[in-house]
Parts: sequence; structure tokens; C-alpha cells
Amino acid sequence: MATSNATAQSASGSDLPDVVLSEGSKGPDVQRLQSVLTRLGYLSGKADGDFGPKTKQALLRFQRDWRLTADGEYGPRTRAALLKALVPVKKPPVVSKPSQNQDSRQGVAIDAIILHHTGTNRVGVDLATLRWVRGSNRVSAHYLVGPDGTVYQLVPDNRAAWHAGRSSLHGETVPSVNARSIGIEITNDGTGQTPFTEAQYRALEQLVPFLVRRYQVPKQNITGHRDVAPGRKTDPADNFDWSRIRRAVDAAV
Repeated sequence: MATSNATAQSASGSDLPDVVLSEGSKGPDVQRLQSVLTRLGYLSGKADGDFGPKTKQALLRFQRDWRLTADGEYGPRTRAALLKALVPVKKPPVVSKPSQNQDSRQGVAIDAIILHHTGTNRVGVDLATLRWVRGSNRVSAHYLVGPDGTVYQLVPDNRAAWHAGRSSLHGETVPSVNARSIGIEITNDGTGQTPFTEAQYRALEQLVPFLVRRYQVPKQNITGHRDVAPGRKTDPADNFDWSRIRRAVDAAV
């Protein structure tokens, strides 16, 4: 999504008009809309209060980024999305632990986020497994979230990690799930008896919305390994609280 060099500020309802605007509209309401589009990096130049082709194109770009109906008209749904866009979503701090288990995305865009549990409660074991380079059974993920909430980055976002295996997204096997997704492992034994920690949820409530916003991931494509490999995988375990992640994403997107 487009970003501004200026620091984004939280918006109140008074920052955006609550009327419908479209090409040809003029006045202070248009000027306020233009100011917000400029703050978000979609529009440049002076906010002149004239809803012309340039303002329409800026609004269309924003609507496409936020997966709204791209009609170039400012209304309630676009207003709600603009208000969310004004609230910054930052990537949590990460500890770099590079894994060689990666390859090219072959030009495939990121449009999915897949969550896993690791099958152990020991982050050191998980880091070793996800960075193991011997033999043919090599695996990795982009991120690992430890029990204390530490987020480890093993594979750069722009590379494909080896986390999904034989899988499909909503029945689609091409492009591969690995090529199109970000994989997040969570240190947990997966028995359904060991709680995922509060620190892990807090880290995920920051990381997942950041990735959704950064890569414009559709909400229906935020899913578990069990959903892309049904019958073969069961992660994350049944006691994983998906509702917390969904709420965090809904608040940001």
C-alpha cells in the first residue's frame, strides 16, 4: 500500500467528512478528504477542494488497496477504511535467525498468511529444526514466535519459506501455497492442552495485522496449516484462539 513519509496521525471523525463525494464535488469537505489522501501518500500537491480526475485516481488507488468497490466515490465504507488507514500498524521487533531453507517466489505475490504450531515447547529446538540444512526433510518459516513473545525472522518476506508442503489454498494448488504465503510458526506442542501464551498472542496481534496491511492479504486467506493441508495437518491446535487474531486484523484493516 502507498505510504507517506510524514508520520501518520490517528484520526477522529472530524478529520473526514460524513457526506458522499464524487468527481465534480467542491468545497471544504473535498479539501479535508484530499488532506487525508495526501497524508496517506495517495495524493500530492495542494488540497484545493476540487474533486477532479487526480483526486478520483487517488481514491481509486486507495479503494483497490483496501479491496473496496473501486468506483472513485467517497462514501461510508471508504470513509471507514480511511480512518483505519490513518492508524499506524507497526511490525513488531524481530530477532534475525536466517535459515537457508528458502527459494524464490518466482514473481508470485503474497496473498496468504499460514499459522502453524511447531510440535514442541522448546524454542531452541524449533529454531534448530527450521534452520536444519542436512538431508531432504528441510523446513522453514518466515517467522517463529517463542513462548516469551520473541519474534524470530528466519526467511525474508520476499522469499518463499518451506512451511506448507503438499497443500492448496481454497482448492488451488497453483501457485503453490509456499510461493504465495507468509508462514508463521508458534512454539507449542500442539496437544491442545498446552496454552498458547499471552505473550505469543500479543506478538501475533501485532505481526499478523502488519503483514495483512503490508501485503493486502484478504482476510479469508489468514488461515492455519490444517486448512491448507486437511487430513494431513492439525495446526494450530484446537485451543488456539483465532478470535483474538481476527479482532486484531479487523481493527487494522
